[in-house]
Amino acid sequence: MGAAAPFAGPALAVAGAGMQIAGGISEGIAKKTAAQVETVRLKMAAEAGKVKALQTDAAFREEWNEVDQTIGSIRAGQNVEFDSPTAMALYGAARDRSDRARVQAVSNERLKALGLEGDAAAAWKRGEAARTSATLSASMGALSTLSKSFS
Repeated sequence: MGAAAPFAGPALAVAGAGMQIAGGISEGIAKKTAAQVETVRLKMAAEAGKVKALQTDAAFREEWNEVDQTIGSIRAGQNVEFDSPTAMALYGAARDRSDRARVQAVSNERLKALGLEGDAAAAWKRGEAARTSATLSASMGALSTLSKSFS
C-alpha cells in the first residue's frame, strides 16, 4: 500500500490536466453552439429581409398601377389627348419618380439582408475560432500544470 503513494501525486496531476482539457473542449463546444444559433438567427433575418424587399417591390408596383389608372381616368374625364406632349412628359416624370423610389427602397432592404448574411458568416467563424481557442487554451493550461507538478 505504501508503494502506491509516490505515484498518487503525478497521477492526480495527470487526471487534473485531463479534466482541464475536457473543460476547455466543453467550453469551446458551448461557444461554438452559441455562435451556430446566432448564425441561424441571422440567416433567418436575412431571408426575411429578402422577402421584405420583394414585398416592397410589389407594393411600389401596385401603387404605381393605381396612380397610372388615376392619371388615365383624370385625363379621360377632361378629354385630354393621351398623346399630348405635356401630358406624356408629366406622366413620364411621375413614372420615373416612382421607379426611383421603388429601386431605392428595394435596394435598402436587399443591402440590409446582405449585411445580415455577412454577420451570419462572421458569427460562424467566431464559433469555429472559439472552439479552437478554448481547446488550445485549456491544453496550454494543462501542460503548464503538468510541468509544475513534475518539476
